[in-house]
Amino acid sequence: MKKVLTVGERLRTLRTERDLSQRALAQLAGISPNSVSLIERDEISPSVATIQNLATALRVRIGYFFQDENEQSVLHIKADQRSTVDSQGVRIESIGSRIHAQEIEPFLVQLAPNSSSGERQVIHAGHEVVYCLSGKLEYLIDGTIYEIEAGDFLLFEASLPHLWRNPFEEEARFLLILQTPGATLEPVKRHFVKYPSITHIGE
Repeated sequence: MKKVLTVGERLRTLRTERDLSQRALAQLAGISPNSVSLIERDEISPSVATIQNLATALRVRIGYFFQDENEQSVLHIKADQRSTVDSQGVRIESIGSRIHAQEIEPFLVQLAPNSSSGERQVIHAGHEVVYCLSGKLEYLIDGTIYEIEAGDFLLFEASLPHLWRNPFEEEARFLLILQTPGATLEPVKRHFVKYPSITHIGE
């Protein structure tokens, strides 16, 4: 049976292929070199925001950290065959990230009470689609809080600073679809001046 690589193993492999040191990658992703080292050794679970920033820094879709097969033309994933990442009260299940020249990436996300995508807001290219399946959660987008309950739908430009969180007492489940232009995630321009607290990777 083919070995399924961990997030840390995938990160180390891609960083090496890009000929980047841990320090150089850390600078691009806005995290500490020690964090890169710990993630690569699978000693800590990165937040969703950190995974997004690493993907942007390495110029890949976030689904790179989930995929375990070559690209396909048709993808059928059984319920018990999803690639899963658990991180700080968040479970992310990849339900499709291996289609050739793919521009959308769907995920099922479970948010435990008091969990979030990370403390910092992120921005990235493309659009983000959210459909709440159960429970409720909050999306903070460009300074506005959107409370999303089961059956609610949200679509926004991902170049706006955003994060998601569950400040409620019950678990939330939602479908998250990331749309990125082209076959890879292209960084957008820096906005540190206007949004000094945002984690963002420039060109």
